[in-house]
Amino acid sequence: MQRPEPEEEAKPGAPAGPKSYPVIEHPAPDAIVVHCSDPRFQAAFRQFIETELGLAEGQYVPLVIGGGAGVLAHPERLPKEFKVLKDRLRMHMGQFASIYRIILINHEDCKYYEELRGKLPHLFSDYLGGTADKQRHDLGAVARTLLDVLSSKAGIERYYARFADPDRTRVTFDRVTF
Repeated sequence: MQRPEPEEEAKPGAPAGPKSYPVIEHPAPDAIVVHCSDPRFQAAFRQFIETELGLAEGQYVPLVIGGGAGVLAHPERLPKEFKVLKDRLRMHMGQFASIYRIILINHEDCKYYEELRGKLPHLFSDYLGGTADKQRHDLGAVARTLLDVLSSKAGIERYYARFADPDRTRVTFDRVTF
């Protein structure tokens, strides 16, 4: 699917009005992608979704929220956040019968997880690998939770974005399979 182009500039002498932008007219997205709102990762997320997952704009519903899928990992500890994200997932699944993939992405150095670690340190006590280990584990917990609450046949894919260089200027994505 090709990106729609903005409308041409007004012709000389024509009345000026607000610039308009195109919409995707009859979307039938294949996937819902849940990822964090951290601005450092947005370009990497978009490029990964398009080039490696094969989803152009309009072919997926982005659910961008602080902590990404992590808010679904502990419904008993974060009931309000869990309810909001669960309701959004259900709404989009009901709206678009074309969705057959749910893609969950967590990332290294997530500020939400660091805040969560400060507020609920006992959630992290079993993870010798630290926050990254916890985040990878949470992707599995979220997948199990989604299978229970969504009653959907959508496949669930899990990825972890990590820095690829010491300067932290590049990101690579690992598929999480456990």
